Amino acid sequence: MKFLKTAVIGSAVFGVIVFLSGLSYAQEASAVKDSPEWKVKHDVKMKILQDSATALQQTNPGLAKKLDDLIYEETNESKEGSGESKEKNEENASILTDAAKALQHTHPDLAKGLKQMIRLKEKPGPADNK
Repeated sequence: MKFLKTAVIGSAVFGVIVFLSGLSYAQEASAVKDSPEWKVKHDVKMKILQDSATALQQTNPGLAKKLDDLIYEETNESKEGSGESKEKNEENASILTDAAKALQHTHPDLAKGLKQMIRLKEKPGPADNK
């Protein structure tokens, strides 16, 4: 059981590293949702969110439900296209911040991944620089 926990945490940390290294060297072509790079990044993000929701299920079921709702939104958004408002982004960032704080002591790797997602959401995209 301990090996399984270590393997899950290790794969989450590895995924975060891959996710962030890909974003730091991102090219405009990787922003296309049909690209393999985007799909890998999206899968890593979903895995971190799912692992976080699972880890919070026993200790904070309300926050776990909010993360599940965020996962559902992200999944539908990836199929339909992004149309989030600034208020929705701030709400999602607040959920991620709360989850990162709740997981800081028990699952620091997941908390780190959530914090990195928050930073990435706060960075202005090309359309925001107008």
